[in-house]
Amino acid sequence: MSKIFGGNAKVITTRYGDMWKVSQNRSDLEKLLKYMNDNDTEWVNLDIKEKPQKVEGKATHYLELYQPKEKDDFKPVVADKKILDSHEESFLPF
Repeated sequence: MSKIFGGNAKVITTRYGDMWKVSQNRSDLEKLLKYMNDNDTEWVNLDIKEKPQKVEGKATHYLELYQPKEKDDFKPVVADKKILDSHEESFLPF
């Protein structure tokens, strides 16, 4: 399987801590959609990897599609709605 890349990312510091900024263009999304259609999947995972050579002011990371070796190697875990509903909204910093 050839690697599929899907955008750029960088970490910025906010007053609430670090935050990831992810950028994708139409071509990135089309590649991901093609993979999803070809593999009959509704879900993809992207690994955020650090670029070996960084340029000041540019993205410091890139996104690579995680492709399991076998179709059944990866099964996404979905959070239980009861757990999500039990949290108060006050945990958000805004």
